[in-house]
Amino acid sequence: MTGDSPDDTSEATGAGISRRTALFGGLAGIGVGAAAGVAATRALADTTTPSPVPTETPAPEGQPVDAAGAEQAGITRPAVRQAHALIAVGFLDVIDSAVDERAAHDAIQAALASAGLRILALCTPPGDETVTPDGPGDLTVTIGLGDRPLQLSDDPSTAELVAIPMFAGDSALPATALSGDVFISVNATDPGVLDSSLRAVTEALGGVTLAWSQLSFRGYAAAGDGVSRNPFGYFDGITVPRTAEDLAADVWISTGPLAGGTICVARRFELDTGAFASLELSEQDAVMGRERATGVPLSGGERDDDINLLSKSAEGDFLVPAHSHARAAHPSFTGSLLMLRRSYNYVNSADDVGHVFLSYSIDTDAFAKTMVRMEEIDGLFTYMHATAGGAFAILPGYDARTPLGATLFS
Repeated sequence: MTGDSPDDTSEATGAGISRRTALFGGLAGIGVGAAAGVAATRALADTTTPSPVPTETPAPEGQPVDAAGAEQAGITRPAVRQAHALIAVGFLDVIDSAVDERAAHDAIQAALASAGLRILALCTPPGDETVTPDGPGDLTVTIGLGDRPLQLSDDPSTAELVAIPMFAGDSALPATALSGDVFISVNATDPGVLDSSLRAVTEALGGVTLAWSQLSFRGYAAAGDGVSRNPFGYFDGITVPRTAEDLAADVWISTGPLAGGTICVARRFELDTGAFASLELSEQDAVMGRERATGVPLSGGERDDDINLLSKSAEGDFLVPAHSHARAAHPSFTGSLLMLRRSYNYVNSADDVGHVFLSYSIDTDAFAKTMVRMEEIDGLFTYMHATAGGAFAILPGYDARTPLGATLFS
């Protein structure tokens, strides 16, 4: 299940309309514009009453992670993301086989409830010997929904939260590379349990036609905080919300049917590591805005210190270059909230190396603003291009008595 699924010639990539978007004529809201999504975001994702988020101490690798809770596991539980992940995006077969919208709604409700119970069984010791014969370890499975099932939910307006604009190069990608009904992130220290766990969950969902999937990994985190290096050799995910208060304000939705959930933007980038490696080290640092060896901002300080974008040299030049990634993506420069990053690297072959960007926030606004700025000025964009992506509403937490998706499908 690594890499892309074969192109489906029945899907429209330009002039036509895909069978999925045309399935139910009543879904006039599919493809809600980005402007509408941003306008509705604050009403749907009000954070005036933050939900409590525990401050967690990183647990040893491989320790079981409780799948039940107010929020789904795999986002802040465990506190340090696992070393390996299998990310999958696809279309729910139960929607395509439904005869009408009501039948589709009920089928999604049943599929989510079934998947939630399956995940609880997989992640609770001793697990399922047919899937995790050595026990679940720190396995987590996180489920999110895209536009189409949200349109079919009890509150179709939630689909506005996953509206996201097209970015540079997106028009050249297959339509299925940028959409999907369901996002599934399977994470574990042991990569051997990922494929079997994903298969078990997709079966519980009634079948998922994959749009794309990616087996990926996190680099070694020397500091024990999960911050590791990307394929360019630089630390990734330093600027993130770190406190319970930050997470409540920027990540967790606190009211409405998605309370206890969040919005995930997934975007897979292929990286030209060879071209980047041909630069002198000083040039690489200038592109990134940080020192490769230490991760320290070029404005000075320690690795985790905030970057001083106004700091200048004696000659009057910005210490953090105008076209550096650190400047282009900085929240104060983009005017956006902090995103919780739990991204992974991948190596499909010697010529296909990249990064799966995973961010969690109360809306897509933070990601969209950051991407626009990066497209405008970020020198790192010379060495990267997107090959897949999408935005998904990560469902609130659940347990054996409260089914997965119960707040949206009742």
